[in-house]
Amino acid sequence: MNPHFKRIAAVLVVMAVMVACNIYTFIPIYGSISATLSIPQSEVVMAGTSFIFLYACGLLTFANAADHFGKKKILVWGMLASAVSSGLVGLSADFWSLFITRGLQGFCLGSFAPVAFAYTYDLFSGKHRTLLLAFINSGFLFAGILGQLLSEGITHFSGWAAVFFFFAVVYASLFLIGNEALPPTNTLSVSPSQQLATIVKLLKRKELLYCYGIVFTLLATFIAYYDSLTRYMSDEPGLLFLTRAVGLIGAGLSLFTGRLMEALGIYKTLFIGVALSLISVAAAFMFAYDHEPIIIIFSSILFVSAISLLIPTVITLIGNMSGKGRSQALSLYSFLLLGGTSVAPLVIMHLTYVQSLFLLVGCFLFHAWMGVLLYEGRKRWGTGD
Repeated sequence: MNPHFKRIAAVLVVMAVMVACNIYTFIPIYGSISATLSIPQSEVVMAGTSFIFLYACGLLTFANAADHFGKKKILVWGMLASAVSSGLVGLSADFWSLFITRGLQGFCLGSFAPVAFAYTYDLFSGKHRTLLLAFINSGFLFAGILGQLLSEGITHFSGWAAVFFFFAVVYASLFLIGNEALPPTNTLSVSPSQQLATIVKLLKRKELLYCYGIVFTLLATFIAYYDSLTRYMSDEPGLLFLTRAVGLIGAGLSLFTGRLMEALGIYKTLFIGVALSLISVAAAFMFAYDHEPIIIIFSSILFVSAISLLIPTVITLIGNMSGKGRSQALSLYSFLLLGGTSVAPLVIMHLTYVQSLFLLVGCFLFHAWMGVLLYEGRKRWGTGD
């Protein structure tokens, strides 16, 4: 067992939080960017989508490169590239410069997620591995709220460009810290054609396709929930801030996902996550008609709790099913997770709040269906109970 677990875990979790924060930074500041650059909000949304799309491309690119160049190198040099690209976003002066630099930033930040997951599998085993994966996923969910709060707060005091200058400094610091704190791992001599062949084989397996079906809509629902809520509560900034902030409580549940899976089994944990998500959306429907603040706060906590259970559960399923192709399987996971996220803002911007909630219900019922199919084939695929 690696004696430096705490140090390595701390660095990876902070990286996870800071990387994932940038997925959500645009949500509360569409209006500020639009006003400053004198462009429509729809174009700001498009620039945000360029980030997500190229982030997803980066996930695939760097996950495969990590086997050849080494996971530590990809992680730490990815931080440096992210620092430079984040600073460039803050210098954007029009739509095209914003679109290009935000996309470049997304591509660079794509160097983290699948590489960090595979790096964790390389360094640790047993409870340490499960715990670190849970911490990293908690970091991603924590960032879903923190990214919005940081973005809104910094913009309020210093303007939207300062948000990206702040992250540039953070990523540069993480480059220096990671270079010293993270140990190297073994590299593999794997050709691109072998990696592609592995991905094709993975996509032919039904059990992984069921998991990927959940993955594609999972983080998209998170974006959809808070994006639609931001527009619906635009005239109540205080309540909106409180709703986001209190939602952080739910992210802590992912720390106990490993224990839940050990006690109840992986599929019961999956279905508990789906049930919580449906209850949270039911509460959001009540808020739409009753407008009682405590209801939407309760909904926010439950919603984040649901996603915090579902993400590590699905990652564990994919990791257990994929065997030697785990690195490629996790890169596909990350690509599809963010691919769905890139679609969410474009769809949600055309829907009312209530219509968005109906869409969320459909997504979570789809998750339940995929879960049933996985449960029915569990003995054939050897994924436990």
